[in-house]
Amino acid sequence: MTTANNETKSFKKSPEVTIVTTVDSQIDNAFNYIAPINIMHIFRGNKVIPAVVDTSIKEGWNKAGLQRTVHFADGSTSQESLLTINAPNSFSYKNENFTSKVLAALLKRIEGEWLFTDLGNHKTKIEWTYRTVPTNFFARIMVKLVLIKALRSALQEAMAIIKDDLESGQLEKGTTWK
Repeated sequence: MTTANNETKSFKKSPEVTIVTTVDSQIDNAFNYIAPINIMHIFRGNKVIPAVVDTSIKEGWNKAGLQRTVHFADGSTSQESLLTINAPNSFSYKNENFTSKVLAALLKRIEGEWLFTDLGNHKTKIEWTYRTVPTNFFARIMVKLVLIKALRSALQEAMAIIKDDLESGQLEKGTTWK
């Protein structure tokens, strides 16, 4: 009976994906580059998730409580809210109110969280988690079977861009909005 309970709890848990990397960058530099990053630079889209093409706030994305509209290449939008900023250790946000019919049917929201750990010697460990909150039981199945893979791919590509930017010192001009 304990096994069934654990399996039920595991199945009810919101599907999530976490990407972890280490960058050759001081924690302050990594945090200050990533927290206000221009998401159009890092979210280039894949077969399931369209690229980000615009946002309604282009500067000052650095205070908990701020909200912006994210515009996708397919014409859909979502509302993003910055929930917490704890420089240089973490920040979190959520995306909700998806106008994409598919995403609106599958998700109440996506919760994003970044954790930064100073490893010393000019290195920082970065953990980026996307936690999905499906709309219902059937949506949870689709999220686990299809959407999580697409999210993992999008986050891996975005993290690779960020890592390259930080380690090359070629920080995208106009990328950070302060």
